[in-house]
Amino acid sequence: MNNKYNFIVLIIVILNLIFTSTPILCIKSNQVKKIGTSDQITVSGISSGGYMAVQFHVAYSSMVRGAAILAGGPYWCAKASVITAQLDCMKTPELISITELIGATEFAATSLTIDDPSNLKNSQVWLYSGMNDTVVVPGVMKKLVEYYSNYIDNNNIKTVFDIQSEHAFITNSFGNNCTYLGPDYINNCNFNAPWDFLSQFYGELNQPSLKNLTKNIITIDQSSFIPIEYTTITAGLNNLAYAYIPTSCKDDKSLCSIHVAFHGCLQTVATIGDTFYTKTGYNEIAETNNIIILYPQALETELNPKGCFDWWSFTGADYASQLGVQMNVVKSMVMSLTN
Repeated sequence: MNNKYNFIVLIIVILNLIFTSTPILCIKSNQVKKIGTSDQITVSGISSGGYMAVQFHVAYSSMVRGAAILAGGPYWCAKASVITAQLDCMKTPELISITELIGATEFAATSLTIDDPSNLKNSQVWLYSGMNDTVVVPGVMKKLVEYYSNYIDNNNIKTVFDIQSEHAFITNSFGNNCTYLGPDYINNCNFNAPWDFLSQFYGELNQPSLKNLTKNIITIDQSSFIPIEYTTITAGLNNLAYAYIPTSCKDDKSLCSIHVAFHGCLQTVATIGDTFYTKTGYNEIAETNNIIILYPQALETELNPKGCFDWWSFTGADYASQLGVQMNVVKSMVMSLTN
């Protein structure tokens, strides 16, 4: 394993010396096997989960038709550097070069480690930035608008940048005061974010269910999807993930669309229990609109003490591509739900 890792690091150094103007997204030589396409899969995420949702959207653009991002940023923004992640991609957006990130995206596509980004043109994108966000400042999300505008018609990009919220997932019925910064990073701003972006993705929705829906939440053995060369610790993934299965979809999941909801840092089950997958408003909408909600779960580790999804390379240099372990695990769980 150490020899393999050292070889990967060596190749990254060599390629960066050759292509000094283009960041290297991944360096494995084997071609990625293409997965089946679907027009029913959408994603969303907050903070690190927002970055993860962007990565998943771009890497699997042939199967993902919509992405909702709260307090995230452009694809490959961190460029495999935790320092760049914390500085450029959270606090100093003027340091972000969209031209460079577009070049990195195209390089990854030509190396067959992500889908052809031309697929993005048919996507719907919903972007949220709180006016008072001090963690991922609004300018970073404006850079994400710029990134997506290279691939998607502006008519398919909706921005919500006019709510005075802090850094949090936004609801209309649960959480802290809208301007509060702190656990559980879920704020009640009298705005139903899931309703807004799922309406954009799926059209006119039925009203959310008012029933107790906990019986429809299932546990998924997420660890069983992790490749054999990784552990839950090196993959940064919890043993278990969760999914909401609408009543009408229990016997035939093919009747349902699939939406993947990525939590943010400090929002794992170890930190806030079931709050993210029961209190954010997804399930009530899913029940009445035949949408399965998959809730992947990150894991707190020494390299990832806040339980973030990987958007800066703590799981490996290929984190943002289809070769990335977290990306691959989530894709595999999605495909298992479609079968």
